[in-house]
Amino acid sequence: MKYNFYPGPSKIYPQVAGYFQEAMDSGILERNHRSNAFQDLFSSTKTLLKSKLNIPLNYEIVVVSSATECWEIIAQSFIKNKSYHFFNGAFGEKWYDYTQKIHHEVEALSFGLNENPPMLPQDITPELLAFTHNETSNGTAISDSFQKQVRAKFPESLIAYDATSSMAGYEFDWENGDIWYASVQKCFGLPAGMALMVVSPRAIAKAKEINESNHYNSFNFILKNALNSQTHHTPNIANIYLLNRLMQNIENISAVYKNIKTRKEQFYNEIKKLEKLKPIEDSVELQSDTVFCLKGKKDVIHKLKEEAKKEGFILGNGYGEWRETTIRIANFPAIPNSQYLSLINFLLRFDKMN
Repeated sequence: MKYNFYPGPSKIYPQVAGYFQEAMDSGILERNHRSNAFQDLFSSTKTLLKSKLNIPLNYEIVVVSSATECWEIIAQSFIKNKSYHFFNGAFGEKWYDYTQKIHHEVEALSFGLNENPPMLPQDITPELLAFTHNETSNGTAISDSFQKQVRAKFPESLIAYDATSSMAGYEFDWENGDIWYASVQKCFGLPAGMALMVVSPRAIAKAKEINESNHYNSFNFILKNALNSQTHHTPNIANIYLLNRLMQNIENISAVYKNIKTRKEQFYNEIKKLEKLKPIEDSVELQSDTVFCLKGKKDVIHKLKEEAKKEGFILGNGYGEWRETTIRIANFPAIPNSQYLSLINFLLRFDKMN
């Protein structure tokens, strides 16, 4: 038996296999994305997402290919002059680097693992602020309290969050941000190949003001189709169907997130017993609820991964500057609670015997 704790692509909900067979049998995978059948599917999927994830009714949902594509869409369609990118890890920095290729007036503000992002001076009115809600490379997160501070200080600015490792795992206060995006191969527990963008009325108005229309994935073109329950290009209909069926059958995000937080508390309480592995982030508030990152000496991490593989545990490698000295563990909803007990017991045995 394999226990998959890799932080993306990660464990897929087991019921997805049955849903895929349903999709095959229904014929929806053979329908075009302008058909009534697809429009009904897409419309109901958006309704289910808003209901199960508690997304405000006046926010719009669009479907694209990946979270990486969202970097491009945001840079093209939501930034006219300048954006500010805050990051403490590899994925936030990659978002900044990509935006630079499209907009030269981009400012990077890096911060440490045990810090909140820096707050811009009051006399600056930023066009767009970009944050990585959960930094998958190091298991840190932007706290709710900080999100509220940013929203209160910059009520007219667009605030964008990379929620790739947190959407469908966290219960968001969506109005703290204007653009939220995520791929589905993490907390959604689905196969890779699709991403969602959740956008506020303020963001939609900004895109209309900029009126950028030079690309196949210009946001206004995407939105025009989404408002008609269509997509701007032939989409991943299989994943939309799987998402629809999953949303029909999972609990509301409030219950999902409660379980995620309980597992996190139990995990870190047990991890305190370890001598050779420690959390990379000391502050509970700044630790991600959905990606755990443990640090240790290089030789310990190497041996741990070897032993984990022998016992059927798929752990995430370290990433970027932490590649050799950390492991990453997904705390995604599709992973059963019982598997965390097995993982904790393995880590305790390893620590005692090595």
